[in-house]
Amino acid sequence: MKSVLAILFTLSAVLAPPAIAQKEKAAVAGPILIGQSAGLTGGQAQYSADVKQGIEAFFNAVNTGGGINGRQIKLISEDDKGKKDNAIANTKKLVETDHVTALIGYTSGAGVEASLSYIDGTGVPMLSPATGNMGIRASFHKSLFHTRAGYDDEMKKMVSHLALTGVKRFAIAYLDDVGPANPQAMHDALTASKLKAVAAVPMNRNATDFSAQVITLLEAKPEAVLFISNGTPIVKIIEGMRAKGYGGQFATSSFSGLKVIDDLKALSAGLIMSQVLPPTSRTHLKLIKDYQQHLQAFAPGAKPNYTSLEGYISARVLVEALQHSGSNPGAGRLIAALENLRQLDLGGYEVKFSATNHDGSRRVDTGVVGRDGSLRF
Repeated sequence: MKSVLAILFTLSAVLAPPAIAQKEKAAVAGPILIGQSAGLTGGQAQYSADVKQGIEAFFNAVNTGGGINGRQIKLISEDDKGKKDNAIANTKKLVETDHVTALIGYTSGAGVEASLSYIDGTGVPMLSPATGNMGIRASFHKSLFHTRAGYDDEMKKMVSHLALTGVKRFAIAYLDDVGPANPQAMHDALTASKLKAVAAVPMNRNATDFSAQVITLLEAKPEAVLFISNGTPIVKIIEGMRAKGYGGQFATSSFSGLKVIDDLKALSAGLIMSQVLPPTSRTHLKLIKDYQQHLQAFAPGAKPNYTSLEGYISARVLVEALQHSGSNPGAGRLIAALENLRQLDLGGYEVKFSATNHDGSRRVDTGVVGRDGSLRF
């Protein structure tokens, strides 16, 4: 025989006002909120806009197809202006006020590095910071997942390539708002080829005057200058050194973005660039074909590039995990689903995670900019 409390509970459920039932249903059926902090203004504006566009292009395709387990997916983007303190504040707002399910597509490695202790405390997963920053890869973080190679892999490949051609005098230039892991990755790459940097120059990502760095680099007489930086410092330093007659080699990590080619114009010829994703021209790959179709559907006339492709891939991986996390995914379920993506083939690009390894890819290609402005591999 049922207790009085059990009977009353049953009656209250049956007689619940329709408005309450509809509100509960709406709460479950509402959009899945995903948060992003990016430098939408400042020195990384174009790079950040491309990452955001790539993410939204796939989210749009998913929503058009009915969403994830019946729910739409929505990106909430906050502008951090490329400043790490802003990235921390944005992250707290996204988690505590917007109650996002996950974080994605951050464009400041320094911002992610500064936010890591907070992210670790919340348990909210962060997927695919659009950076190879080594400070966020130095130790394992349960909530952090990477879908691209790190700068250590990029530097090793570029240094070994140049060393084989006889280059021995390398200078390095890197952003000054990150920890020591990035320049250390550059030094380690040189050490692996039994070389040492003749100069190590820090740069401010949001500055406009790099004349002091130009002088320091020229005085060191390097045969090649390696960069880990956003585009503006690279462009200004190359222009400044070429104007003073420097005839050596320049090489940059994928973080620079392809816009540096357009900004440098004729000065871009010979620039070595590493890339961690397949070229967007390889439309025989299913990934690239899908990416181009979804990009045009979302933003007709948008020009495909590596940066928006990186955002697109991160969105693909996140959606794959969300689809295996139920209709109301929590942080624990989503992290478990990501760790179970043991060999996800997106059609020409693979991502692999496990419970002990969140570095999803180590793919690196190196190309050289031709006189026509095209990046050739």
